[in-house]
Amino acid sequence: MAKKLFLLFFAAALPAAGAFAQTGAQLPLSFGFSASISGDLGGGVSGRITEADGDPRRLGEAIYSHGPYSGRGSSIFLDARFVQFSVGYFQGTSSERTTGPMYPVTHRLSSTLTWLEFGLLGKFPVELSDRITVFPLGGLAYRLMLTNSVPLNPLSESLINPFNPLHASALWFRIGGGIDFNLSQAVFLRSSFTYGLRLRSRWENNMVNDSPHDYFIPGGNLQWAMITYDSSYLGHGFDITIGLGFRLR
Repeated sequence: MAKKLFLLFFAAALPAAGAFAQTGAQLPLSFGFSASISGDLGGGVSGRITEADGDPRRLGEAIYSHGPYSGRGSSIFLDARFVQFSVGYFQGTSSERTTGPMYPVTHRLSSTLTWLEFGLLGKFPVELSDRITVFPLGGLAYRLMLTNSVPLNPLSESLINPFNPLHASALWFRIGGGIDFNLSQAVFLRSSFTYGLRLRSRWENNMVNDSPHDYFIPGGNLQWAMITYDSSYLGHGFDITIGLGFRLR
């Protein structure tokens, strides 16, 4: 599924590449570097412990595994006035919480993941003055997961078939806006905010469709359990970027 979405994203990017080639002589071109913060506000899977080794009190304990899309990183962008293409490297976190008789408060474990992000956004710049330009944004982003710091918890698909970071790759649909502040005719500051919805990842589909899973449950002592995931949720979140751009023409 992830490979198909990846191909879909680049199929959508090809017309933009053609626009760069055909209109480069007329459109102002610029490039730059940005730092970004991503917030993951939804998505993931939920279930319950259906078998527990040595402690029946954990039966029925609720489990929620959150998607690995919160983090920060940096990117480069190429801008042709009405289209912006970007490639970035990010490091983020995911979390899992269990709630039940053994835990009067939510218990969390976190893992760290890294991903590449390919973004293609349409924009419509409106000049407010010689120094300030604002623009609405809308388009696609594809997050290609690369690594996971914790092989089994909290994102493990099973003990036999452990979590594959590529399975968490996902396609996002984004909308938002930005502002450019000219420092000179050739240099500008750019800031933007976008809010996005994402399609379910292969990992989320696997967690539900392939349940139940053999698992090590969180706690001071690792204990075997059988966990059944029965629900997945729509992913959504925000991105805030700030960067420095340079005009080529």
